[in-house]
Amino acid sequence: MEKRVKMKKPKAKIRVPKLKIKTKHLLFVAIFVSFLAAYLFPGVGENPMVQTSITFIGILFGIIVGFFIADLYTRYQGIRDNAGTDSSCLSTFYFFAQILGENKKNKKWLKKVEDRINNYVKKFMPLPWGRYSETQKEFDALGDSLKEVKYDTNKENETYSNILNVYNQHSEARENLVMFGKDKLSWGEWLVSLFLGGLLLASLFYIKDASLVSIVFTGAITASILLLFLVLRDLNNLNFGEQAVSIEPYERVLDAIGKPRYYRKKGDVLDVTV
Repeated sequence: MEKRVKMKKPKAKIRVPKLKIKTKHLLFVAIFVSFLAAYLFPGVGENPMVQTSITFIGILFGIIVGFFIADLYTRYQGIRDNAGTDSSCLSTFYFFAQILGENKKNKKWLKKVEDRINNYVKKFMPLPWGRYSETQKEFDALGDSLKEVKYDTNKENETYSNILNVYNQHSEARENLVMFGKDKLSWGEWLVSLFLGGLLLASLFYIKDASLVSIVFTGAITASILLLFLVLRDLNNLNFGEQAVSIEPYERVLDAIGKPRYYRKKGDVLDVTV
């Protein structure tokens, strides 16, 4: 008798949504926890040495965290500007490619350009900015397509020169994005910020008393410090203005080349093998 061979079923990939807590929800939690803690912890009362330390620690904390926020916001502005250039170069590249595609010799070439731009955006969309350099292969493939195009007339020759210029601008924007994407706060910088913030909060709770004014004041200062850390977190992870900077411009590129949009949010799905 013939033996029956059991065929293994191929492993399926299930797209599981990642849980992502929004900053506005964390903000409400931070405010609630701050005032709850201020109400529950009685404190010791006035202490001249601790009060003097609070002034020094508060000034130092404000200077350091303010510097980090200013630096990260400058980084965010750099990514915003270069992301706009990056996405507009892709759209402009395709616009000039359409002009060259009017030549019957370049019909298949234009289709390749569409696919390579699509592959570029598809590879980029789920990646965080810190891993933007992983799109280098797709970017090089787009550049290699320029070696395959054919141009005969003066108009096509001028268009080819323009598309080379666009590709050069795209390359410069990419280099800036790679640099800005990797420019994040180090562990040491986070530790300094958290240490000073924790020391400031500990001192604040130490000298508070049971009066209503002290509870409200302590809760408000605590909530403000936690808010600063949330701002630092969002700027460091580039969650600040993510939809406008990291997603929408590249979805418009897909619209321009007639391809479906892939992701509504960067990194919003996770492939799980079962």
